[in-house]
Amino acid sequence: MGRFGNRFFSDFCSVICNYNAMKYVRHITSVLIIVLIAVLAAGTIVEKLHGSDFARIHVYSAWWFVALWALVALLIVYMAVKCKMWKQLAVGALHLSILFILLGALLTMLTGQHGRMKLEPNRPNSHFFIQEKGGEITKHALPFSLTLDRFEIETYPDSKKPKDYISHLKVTDGNNITETVISMNNILKHKHYRFYQSDFDEQGNSILDVARDPWGIGVTYTGYALLFISLVALVARPSLRGTKQSTNRIVTISWLSVLVVLAIVLHIRMLTRQLMPVLRSPFFSIHISTIVTAYALLIGIAVVGIIALVKPKDQPRLERLKSLSTAMLYPAVALLAAGIFIGAIWANVSWGNYWSWDPKEVWALITLLIYAAPLHEKLWKTFQKPLFFHIYGILAILSVVITYFGVNLILGGVHAYN
Repeated sequence: MGRFGNRFFSDFCSVICNYNAMKYVRHITSVLIIVLIAVLAAGTIVEKLHGSDFARIHVYSAWWFVALWALVALLIVYMAVKCKMWKQLAVGALHLSILFILLGALLTMLTGQHGRMKLEPNRPNSHFFIQEKGGEITKHALPFSLTLDRFEIETYPDSKKPKDYISHLKVTDGNNITETVISMNNILKHKHYRFYQSDFDEQGNSILDVARDPWGIGVTYTGYALLFISLVALVARPSLRGTKQSTNRIVTISWLSVLVVLAIVLHIRMLTRQLMPVLRSPFFSIHISTIVTAYALLIGIAVVGIIALVKPKDQPRLERLKSLSTAMLYPAVALLAAGIFIGAIWANVSWGNYWSWDPKEVWALITLLIYAAPLHEKLWKTFQKPLFFHIYGILAILSVVITYFGVNLILGGVHAYN
């Protein structure tokens, strides 16, 4: 590498490893995360004004948006290495899971295919269509063909409301012919292609979503697995519960009990109510109850913050209330993260795309980013100040309000039925 190269490398290493460099990295990361949150929020407005395809092409799939995520990820890696997070297995696994999830999303964007095909009765079809970034629709060939025998709409008893959409078809692959059925939440997998019951038309033709993602799903699901394991380990770890171990344990057990009750109630309602077909999935009750419990904890943090501001100069009281809020914050963020990615798995199983940048998905991610910040008080020492922590907890609840109510009332999207 030469004398100059060796000296440059040595000087570079000494610069990035000193305290001031770490301080600058924290500041840069903070600014970039704020920018990222602002861009995500703006993206939901762009989608409302110009449609999901426009937002996907000009925001979520744009090179600068990908570069922004990549830069944030690199800075997280730097801080994780600098803080020696690998010495804490659960913490290291959590941050590693984020990198796997982002890498999987990048691979899906670069190598994945998502399109649609229409099946007419008794007419073999071996092509599907993809709308490209420029709006052009391109035709792609399958290495096999599908033939629709018949399409059925199953309704609820004594009602015309659809319970399920069902396509009975044949898969012809060379000399092999296989009969199969595709319905809502019951997909067809064949040669790395996945087919989902998407829609139908007035002529009785079945419309399927087609997805092919040979690399992204495996990497993303690895990230999900690491995430769930590390979240469980972190919430259960005594050191995170601090000195008030019994109080925090009671809080955690109480809210987990609420989660179980909500899951049972929602599951019963799912079985008894006439839900739209895509919601008739075991993931429904798990996803909703997990998210709702997380939101309840976050509301609790805001309430504690309001109580704290009644006597803002009583420092011991602020400290005690901060400990209570922190006891709720860890399980809240863990449940919110788990709920978001359970929903992503459900989306992938149901219609072949685990993340569609729907406004509610985006705002749930924004909420997760906002509430993850106070967990890093060793890096951002401002959160160690009780008064700032409580004010932040009060203001942060606005993201929950937008996610739960604002999306439904203003922004719309596929989650507007919630």
